Amino acid sequence: MSDHNILDNFKFEEDGFFPEEGESEVVGKYYSAMEAEVAAARLRSEGIPCFLANTNSQSVLTSVMVMVRLHVRPEDVDQARMLLLTETPLEEQSTAPGSVLKGFLIVLAFLFGIYAIRMAFKLLFGV
Repeated sequence: MSDHNILDNFKFEEDGFFPEEGESEVVGKYYSAMEAEVAAARLRSEGIPCFLANTNSQSVLTSVMVMVRLHVRPEDVDQARMLLLTETPLEEQSTAPGSVLKGFLIVLAFLFGIYAIRMAFKLLFGV
């Protein structure tokens, strides 16, 4: 087995997004790491490089409410804030008249499924 570690000669891409301290700006603060990841994914899908800060602090300091910060380059701040303020593009919004009815039917089917499972347990196990 080789003593050579693949990370020994690792070099970052020179044209990548690795800002120096103070070269990025916060465009969003989130209480949930998942919510922050979704916002970051939205920016990345539009071609805006970004990174999250404090994601590990939330898992280590569970008793302290730590906010996850979303950072972008200074030249991308305005575009990033505009993208984060809009929920979904107009093309993706559902305007079908039956969409509310479909949602209601899905919830109803889910509740009926829970009721059916509960009744089956009651019949089989007397619980």
